[in-house]
Amino acid sequence: MKAFLAVVRNEITLILRDKVYLLLLTVGGVSTLVTLAYTLSTDIEGVRTLVVNLDAGRHGRRFVQALANDRFFDLELATRRSEAEQGLQDGSARVAVIIPAGYSRSIDRGEAARVQVLIDGSEPGVAVLAESHVSAIAGSASRQLAVEVAERQGVAALDVLGFRPRVQYNADLKTILGVVPGLMGIVLIVPAVGASAAFARERERGSFEVVASTPLGRWPLLLGRVFPYVLVGLLDIGIFTAIARLAFGVPLRGGLGLFVILGCVYIFATASSGVLIAQFSRSQHGAAIITFELFGIAPTYLSNIFFPVASMPQWLQWLSASLPATHFTAIARGIFLKGVGWEALWPNVSALLAMGALTSVLAYARFRKKLG
Repeated sequence: MKAFLAVVRNEITLILRDKVYLLLLTVGGVSTLVTLAYTLSTDIEGVRTLVVNLDAGRHGRRFVQALANDRFFDLELATRRSEAEQGLQDGSARVAVIIPAGYSRSIDRGEAARVQVLIDGSEPGVAVLAESHVSAIAGSASRQLAVEVAERQGVAALDVLGFRPRVQYNADLKTILGVVPGLMGIVLIVPAVGASAAFARERERGSFEVVASTPLGRWPLLLGRVFPYVLVGLLDIGIFTAIARLAFGVPLRGGLGLFVILGCVYIFATASSGVLIAQFSRSQHGAAIITFELFGIAPTYLSNIFFPVASMPQWLQWLSASLPATHFTAIARGIFLKGVGWEALWPNVSALLAMGALTSVLAYARFRKKLG
């Protein structure tokens, strides 16, 4: 135990001496989480929309009000069609809605009425969402009109396909609520990158032989170097949880204590892998880059944060299952959004423990080989 504590104190001293490095380990993770959460969220609001209402009846005003009630649109009234088209062309607007004259009169007569919607397709993502929102509003207006017509005729409105969808755990389907817990797994690789760089640092500086010649055992050297970064990760877990709750409104329906414990399991798995990578790298920058690519960049695409892995080829699904971030994403979303416990998360926890144990044994074997 004394040997272990001595190594821990030495590593903490080295971290505290390098102020820039210490800043990256703490503030760097926080800024990355906040930046990625805001920039990668697909929750779009306030899309500037020009509305030309040439109709003087109540149905035209009702359609405009329905658009105004949708936070996706930021409405501005225009007087002429040419003005709306010019707004699309010069980029000052993304959507233009033209309600023709006689729109209300056609509806009252039971005739087909059409609203023209022009959408700027130069930004396909926004265009698809705009089309979806307008379609939903038009569908709702059509159903409401059908009910009114049926009531005037004294008959019950026919509900051909009866269903009432109910979204659980994220009723408003806000992307950011699902993204933030997943992003924690990517940002929490900071301890792994730090541990990997710490082991490679001795070899880069030429002091590895001095460390190897000490009477300290292998495990105190390994664990003593990793433990300070686990403490940094533990601090990050608390900070990230507070940011998720206070800044992004992500609910914490499960146990905070359980999340902290399982977060430490995740850090154990990634830090062990980082130490193993460091055994094959002769520079701390190289070890840090490789660790970041494997556990920071790859999970962005393969851990179910943004893209469904189930729709990918089988070999990519296997690769996804081998990434610690995939299992931590399921754990974080399960605890934050669903409030589940160990009974639902044990397969993911078992996978993380297995990964951590395997990479720890391999890192120890490689380290002993170098010392022997």
